[in-house]
Amino acid sequence: MKTLSILALLTAATAAQAYTLDINVGHSKLDDYDGVNVIGLGIGSHLNNEYHLGLNVGRKNIKSDVALVDAKATSATLDLTYSLSPVGGIRPFIGAGVGAVRFTGDSIFTKNALATKLFIGIAFPITQNAEFSVSAQSSKFHGVQELDGGPKTTVGSVDGIAALRFNF
Repeated sequence: MKTLSILALLTAATAAQAYTLDINVGHSKLDDYDGVNVIGLGIGSHLNNEYHLGLNVGRKNIKSDVALVDAKATSATLDLTYSLSPVGGIRPFIGAGVGAVRFTGDSIFTKNALATKLFIGIAFPITQNAEFSVSAQSSKFHGVQELDGGPKTTVGSVDGIAALRFNF
């Protein structure tokens, strides 16, 4: 009997920690730079019915014809998402993330910086194992220097993201 109760607990714990794969695309409007496309990939786990923890990797081009900037920013953030109660099958959510960003290209002196984001969105179930979501994100790259010896600044952006999430 004791073995059955331990087995039931392990099964419940495994069900609560279902794994997810996210595919993200969107558009980003960066402060003082041109608007760019965003692509991303995430892996994560449902901690319970309300919370999801995921590692999200995203890539943005950073361009400005005025400032002569042409670089790529690849960020990796650990995101915690809280799902609110579903309304008519639609599930609103909010969340925050923190991580790092790596810049490539000669036009930005900084190579690594702190990345943070806040987001809000809604998810629509497609099947039992897939959902479509749209979200608005406020992302920030902290301590970015365009020029060697130049001032450090925070580069902010507002991102519109569409995503597919697959639950395993």
